[in-house]
Amino acid sequence: MSSVVMYSWIFMVIFILLMLYLGYAGMKKTHSSDDFATARSSYGPITIALVISAGISSGSTFMGMPGLAYDIGAPSLWYPLLYPVATVIGMLFIAKTIKIYGDEFGTRTIPDFIGQRYNSEFLRISLTIISVLLIFYVVSQFVAAATMFQTMMGIDYSMGLFITGVVLAIYVFMGGSHSDIMTDAIQGLLMVITALIVVFVFLTSTGVAGGFSDMISLINERNPGGGFDNLFIPGHDTYGSFWLVGLLFIAHLPFSILPHLGNKFLAVKSNKDMKKLIMYCTIFATILPLMGLGGMLGIAVLDPAVEMRADQIIPVLFQEIFPPIVAAFLAVAVLSAIMSTSDGLIVSLTQLLANDLFRMTIVPRLKISKQKSEKYELAISRYSTFLVIIVAILMAWNPPQYLSIFLWIGIGGIVSATAGPLVVGALWRRANKQGATWSLIAGTVAYWVIYLPFGFDVSNPFAAAGLGVLISMFVMIAYTLIFTDPVSAEEVDLKEKVTAN
Repeated sequence: MSSVVMYSWIFMVIFILLMLYLGYAGMKKTHSSDDFATARSSYGPITIALVISAGISSGSTFMGMPGLAYDIGAPSLWYPLLYPVATVIGMLFIAKTIKIYGDEFGTRTIPDFIGQRYNSEFLRISLTIISVLLIFYVVSQFVAAATMFQTMMGIDYSMGLFITGVVLAIYVFMGGSHSDIMTDAIQGLLMVITALIVVFVFLTSTGVAGGFSDMISLINERNPGGGFDNLFIPGHDTYGSFWLVGLLFIAHLPFSILPHLGNKFLAVKSNKDMKKLIMYCTIFATILPLMGLGGMLGIAVLDPAVEMRADQIIPVLFQEIFPPIVAAFLAVAVLSAIMSTSDGLIVSLTQLLANDLFRMTIVPRLKISKQKSEKYELAISRYSTFLVIIVAILMAWNPPQYLSIFLWIGIGGIVSATAGPLVVGALWRRANKQGATWSLIAGTVAYWVIYLPFGFDVSNPFAAAGLGVLISMFVMIAYTLIFTDPVSAEEVDLKEKVTAN
């Protein structure tokens, strides 16, 4: 057994035991289905900022984006450069509104919020169905985790999937959102440390004999179209022009309202903490995507003849430039990035069943008592964890080529559907149910029509998502102005009250 493998196992066991302990601690805090779903008003802004930033910067950021950089070069850095900025801008629009509605009306999920915001069961159920696409995001995290186990610990890819699933199943089952938040805060801190180390080794060109200038020369030599003197890659579906890169930015504006991120605003102790939350999110979310520089360093450090999947670049680079004990520790930090997103996604998917379908749709029709409803909902929340994980493992059995692209198959559909109702709706007091309904339909249809049959390679959904977001917002505004009357005085008073709070 090599030193890297030995240390990786030691740190992995410590990491897993810590996650399970925090899962138990989360269970002690979970007394109701609302606790499981939201951990409402329980944590400070720094903790939630670490959690949200960790959730934004998933296995895609820590393995997929470096993989893209290693494969196609510097133009791929548009992705980590722009997406945190777009995400935080979107957060400015909607975070406070989600928190206020959650505290005022007891909403637990983003579909629940949008149904309450527009008093529309159709919108709630539609977004619940669309949010099932998050499973693509979960699958990407499982692939990243299994790849890390395979590369750093020498175990079979399928066994890595199994270990990932078992660990997540145990601590999410126990504590839901409380376990999710406590584990993600620790994981987020490890991720920030790792990203800063990657920035340092890039700036110092660690592993390259001649220093920084030689590193740049090697990158230009080994990847002529992907050097730092190239902003775009002619003909590329994502990085081929300023217009396409702009669509990538637009696609991320509604990113913070994805169900596994939007519900974290509900866990902040007070509305007064929202400005601090966004400030800390800006700092952390800007640092974490700098992991992409690791892929560029890998071009110069590693022998081009080395055969591997591009998404393996970070663990392979760590083994090349660090002592075994450091490489193993940082590998666990990368695994933190994967776990931190996976657990939040799993909780969000369980709530599609427990809250959005059972509590909000079935209970009122069957007139189930509050006591029984609470008991059933908590049981559905916990046991559906296993269903989500089993489906994710089956879908991840054959890994996709690029994690960063694969997970956007699902995200693209969600942001295209929600951009009009949530982003425009948060800014414009005249936004109403009819406009929200048609914008959700238009954004969803536009995304899938553009993505699948027309214009773009089906392996690259960013541009389709960007256009879907624009169409969703345009339809929201146009339909409301043309076909609906201004909102009533009562509605204006309510929205002004919400804004004032």
